[in-house]
Amino acid sequence: MRGLSRVGDLSMDEATKWLKECLKVFPLLKNHNITCKYSKLPKNVMGRVKISYVEEKDIDARALLIEGRRRVSITRKRDDEYKIEISEKLKGVKEPELRRQVVEHTIIHELLHVEKNDFDVIAEDYKTRKKKKIHVKAFKEEVFRRFNQLRVLCKVPIIENRDDLDLAINKMVTSLEDKIPEK
Repeated sequence: MRGLSRVGDLSMDEATKWLKECLKVFPLLKNHNITCKYSKLPKNVMGRVKISYVEEKDIDARALLIEGRRRVSITRKRDDEYKIEISEKLKGVKEPELRRQVVEHTIIHELLHVEKNDFDVIAEDYKTRKKKKIHVKAFKEEVFRRFNQLRVLCKVPIIENRDDLDLAINKMVTSLEDKIPEK
């Protein structure tokens, strides 16, 4: 039983270590509380960000005490805590350096959403927030640029073409999907 938990801990440390590396190209996020871990995600999702919210309840004392009517307003404020979840399917990439590149690309994608504040603040669940994310060419170019910045910091050759990178990442994920039997 101990062996299984240790393997999980190693995966957690791997994702956290790579998150810290990725944060080097996001100086605006250095004061945010961001964690990263592998999780079971839907089939076509490589990563996502979960946001914590704090609810503040306020009651209209005058309305309650004089009129006998309860007027409550609930204000939801986003906490400064973000949890990046990476698909546990990516652990299926056997070569550690290759897995690192795919996971770091995914982390950078999610960190860019955090930096651009690319979610609906009043979203109650992931499905609602997901509709607000903006995936345009400029966003993809920025992910590519930051990924290459990280590669330079890690002394790995840069990638010249974004389309080639997208194809390579897609090929890796598709090969993992083929290996995993459906339940």
